[in-house]
Amino acid sequence: MDNDNQFETIFQLRGPNTLEAMRYNFMTMVPQAYIDMQMVSLVCHVLNREEWTRYQRDVYCVPPEIVIRMFETYGSNYLDKKTKMPYLVSQLKDQQYMEFLDREKLRTHSAWLYVLDVQSKEFYVVNSVYGTTQNQQRNRLHRFACNVLNQLRVWAGVPSLLKKHTIGLQLWFVDVPKQPNSTDCGVYVMKWMELLDVAPLSAAHTFKIQYNIEEWNEDRLDQFRKEIVSKLIMSKDNTLNVNAINQALNMTWEAITEARTRIGR
Repeated sequence: MDNDNQFETIFQLRGPNTLEAMRYNFMTMVPQAYIDMQMVSLVCHVLNREEWTRYQRDVYCVPPEIVIRMFETYGSNYLDKKTKMPYLVSQLKDQQYMEFLDREKLRTHSAWLYVLDVQSKEFYVVNSVYGTTQNQQRNRLHRFACNVLNQLRVWAGVPSLLKKHTIGLQLWFVDVPKQPNSTDCGVYVMKWMELLDVAPLSAAHTFKIQYNIEEWNEDRLDQFRKEIVSKLIMSKDNTLNVNAINQALNMTWEAITEARTRIGR
């Protein structure tokens, strides 16, 4: 893939502003590659626009950029020295990550990934690398993410889920299948955003039974990558013209097929 071609826009989502993804973003969907965060964000935005009852009524997917942006700005020392409380998302100087968020759904919807159940005030960590294994450093990051999601709801106009002088909810760790390698965490996140429902998480040990999820092998995960690319490029939310979409899909498949051959699976 030449340098000019990799910057070609092949996905375009119009909203208050235009969200775009280029060919090099999509090329991270090839086997054994770490998936670009932009791809996870696209899946979030597309799922939020789905007409499924669950996404219209119960679930709102928050794109990961806002959590990353807060962490880049404040790091693990995310408590305001003056108030001793978490920094607010409204304090970010750069608000571009907020432009595609839906305030109404932030006020009314009940689940996230991480999964924040605003009805039971419980926060679930769904992790295909560590599963239910914990350590102090990771737990600190989990609580940071929980606080950002809570502050997004405050920004949207509803009361905080946290009691005064409380800096985090209790963490619950969901027992989920482990990934077979170090590169497919993004695939697991994308697929779980499709599958997850809030209700079974209160009995986390039933998760595998509830969703009938097997230990996915690498061939199955590669197939998921292929399906996700097709769904995104051919999505009704992709506002590029039909010819551009078809050309983008064909050229992306050629590159992915070449990558598969190179791996020699």
